[in-house]
Amino acid sequence: MKRLCRNNYSWISTHVFVAMAICSCSYERELPLLEVEFGQDPEVTAESLQDFLPPLPRVIESPDNPRTAAKIDLGRILFFERRLSEDSTTSCQTCHDLQNYGRDLDVFTTSPGLDRSRRGLRNTPTVYNVAGHFSMFWDGRIKKIEHQAAAPLLNPMEMGFKTRQEVVQALATTPDYIELFTGAFPEDDEPLSFENICTALATFERGLTTPSRWDMFLKGDRNALTKDEIRGFFVFKEAGCARCHKGTYMGGQTFVRLGRVIPWPEEVDPGRFSVTRNKADYGKFKVPSLRNVTQTKPYLHDGREPSLKKVVEMMARHEKGRTLSKLQMNYLLQFLETLTGSLPLEYIREPDLPGNH
Repeated sequence: MKRLCRNNYSWISTHVFVAMAICSCSYERELPLLEVEFGQDPEVTAESLQDFLPPLPRVIESPDNPRTAAKIDLGRILFFERRLSEDSTTSCQTCHDLQNYGRDLDVFTTSPGLDRSRRGLRNTPTVYNVAGHFSMFWDGRIKKIEHQAAAPLLNPMEMGFKTRQEVVQALATTPDYIELFTGAFPEDDEPLSFENICTALATFERGLTTPSRWDMFLKGDRNALTKDEIRGFFVFKEAGCARCHKGTYMGGQTFVRLGRVIPWPEEVDPGRFSVTRNKADYGKFKVPSLRNVTQTKPYLHDGREPSLKKVVEMMARHEKGRTLSKLQMNYLLQFLETLTGSLPLEYIREPDLPGNH
C-alpha cells in the first residue's frame, strides 16, 4: 500500500511539474483576439437558448424530500444555530451569509474553521441554487444536498463534532427542539436524529433560489436584457463559456480540468482525484454555477482571484486560447450581471432560536 501511494504521488508530482514548466513558457504568449459578430440590433434565437433551459425555479423540489412548512421553518432555525458547532461559535450562516448571496464575507481566500488560526483548503461556495447541482462540494464527493450537511458537521476544521450522537445531543438538551423535530417529522419514532437534522437543513436550502432577469429573458421577455447585455451573451457563447456553464444553473453539472488549450498555472490540488483515485480525474473540479457570480468573489476552487474580470481573462486564455477586447469584456461582464437575482429577504430572515428567550 505504501509503495502504491508513493507511485501515485510520484505520478502526480511529475505531471504537476511538467504542467508548471509548460505554463512558464506559454502563459505570457500573446494570443489572437476573439472574433464575434453582432449587428446594431442583436437578436437571440430560441435555438441558441436551448442549452440554458429551463429557467430557474422558485423552489428546487425533490420527490425524496417533500417540503412542509414545519420542515422549512426548522431548517431555517438550524441554518442559524451556532450550537451545531462543537464550541457553539459557528453556524451555517457564519460561512454562508444569506444576506450577502451565501458567501463568506471574510477577506481571505478560504474560510476559517473552529481554530481561527487554520483555514480551509478550498473556496467556500455559495449555498444559493446549489440544491440543483448534480453533486455537492468542489470535488463532488456527495451527490445530494440532503447528505451534504453531514460533512461540515463532522469536519474537525468546520463544525468540529466527532460523532453523530454529539450533534444530536447539542440540540437534545433544549426542550423546544424536541417539539420542533416532532412537528417536522411526526411519523418518525425518533424525530430528533442526525439524519433529520440534515434533511431539515436541505429542505430549507431547496428554497434558496435567486431567479434573475436572465430567467425572464428565457421565459420570452426579450426586453429583460439590454442590447449590450445581449451582445455579452454572444461573447459568452463565442468565447466557449457555454461549453461548461450551461443549463438552468449555468454550471454545476459536470467536472472539468482547467487548461483545455493552454495548461492552467500552478495547479497542485488533486480535485476529483481525491475522491475517485482515478488518475484521469486529477485536477478536475465541479464547474461552478455562474448564478450571482458578480456577487460571490473570490473565485476559483482555491479562492485565489478576487477580480471577476481577471478570471474571465484567464478563462479566455486557457480554455479558448484567445484574448478579449476591452469592448468584448465590457459586454460579457454586463451579461454576467443579468445572472444576479433578487434575494428572498423574507425567506432568509434570521429566526428566533430555541432556548434564547
